[in-house]
Amino acid sequence: MVSGSFKKILGGVLLWSALSFSAVLVDKVAASVNLEPVLESDIKMAMLYYATADRRQLLSKLVDDMLLYQFLIGRGLQVPQELIEQALVDIARANRTNLDGIAQELAREGLTLQDLRRFLERELLATQGLIAFLEREIKVSDVELELEKLKSGNVKLVKDIELLVIDRKDEEKLKANFKPEKGLEALSKDMGLSLERLRVEKGDLVEVLDREVWRSSPGQIVFAEDNEHIYIARVLSQKEVLEGVNLEELRESILLKKVEARRQELLEKLRRNSFIKIIQ
Repeated sequence: MVSGSFKKILGGVLLWSALSFSAVLVDKVAASVNLEPVLESDIKMAMLYYATADRRQLLSKLVDDMLLYQFLIGRGLQVPQELIEQALVDIARANRTNLDGIAQELAREGLTLQDLRRFLERELLATQGLIAFLEREIKVSDVELELEKLKSGNVKLVKDIELLVIDRKDEEKLKANFKPEKGLEALSKDMGLSLERLRVEKGDLVEVLDREVWRSSPGQIVFAEDNEHIYIARVLSQKEVLEGVNLEELRESILLKKVEARRQELLEKLRRNSFIKIIQ
């Protein structure tokens, strides 16, 4: 089997119900975590899954995963068997084969589909399951989001405006129809003109209009003119926007950082309060 072709399957669908699971000791024990074994078959599977032969690194990862797995199982979180089976189907599809083909490839490494199922159960629970668990208690505040926006250096100030552009030859018609209480939409209909709604940065408009717009506050109507046109604009709103980054994506990024920090804190606590034995 080509190790690089194994794909991580993080389904994200978890049930809050306890389903029984116990590892069967069918090969050598490489380590134990609170008397539960990490097997040589687990290490072999991890070598394929993570595409690395660094045994020490993988054993450390498997011990951490076992700690998290035990922690979540103890709180009633479990991966549904149908999700594991779907992960197997997805792995087979990614490798352009079926379950029988995967089983044959695993057999060449001295592994079985059951070894892969056991590995996937721990992997999914220790990663996606942990994220689901921690996201219930970790939130991103508006203050954190604003600070991250400032750190990015891509924050820009924009204004949303309504804009009516009147030709100089229609100046008398404008004087006859303009009534501040009617608003620009009504004026545009009376003048037979199109009312534009724009989001602008400083410098986007003609100079005489730009200067007036950026002096004004939301709700204000401003006037400007040049040799050919009269401009009437109303500022609808003013806001900071993050250029090139979706705010929801930024919020998700902050959340994942907080989840990772919480994960490390949890692992340190679990290591201190667990019996871990590296056998070989």
